[in-house]
Amino acid sequence: MGKINVARVLLGGLVAGIVVNLFEYVTNGVVFASEWVAAMSSLGHAMPDSAMVGFVVWGFVLGIGAIWFYAAARPRFGPGPGTAAITGAGYWVFAYALPNFSLGVLSLFPTRLLVITTLVGLVELIVASICGAALYRE
Repeated sequence: MGKINVARVLLGGLVAGIVVNLFEYVTNGVVFASEWVAAMSSLGHAMPDSAMVGFVVWGFVLGIGAIWFYAAARPRFGPGPGTAAITGAGYWVFAYALPNFSLGVLSLFPTRLLVITTLVGLVELIVASICGAALYRE
């Protein structure tokens, strides 16, 4: 088993991060923007001005993590989009499903909003992982 190619993880991760940020912008910044404003307002908060920068950085860190996960699994499952889809879905459990489940249990945000954005996150991470993994080489 070879070592993980960190430069390729970063390169593929940046591409995956672009995909994540595009999905997030369309989903949360356009389609559900007004619902997020209403949800934050119901908590007595407004979205901070700095939140966008934080979310963009988060998207790139998420993308890099997804490709690292792919690189770690690649020797066991083989290279290619199938492995990228499996690892993207697995990474989604920890990056989206469990955190959003916790938010749902706390009833901080509307269940419908959390369910839809969590499911979009599944598609997002699978697509991002496939795109980023296409650039990964050992």
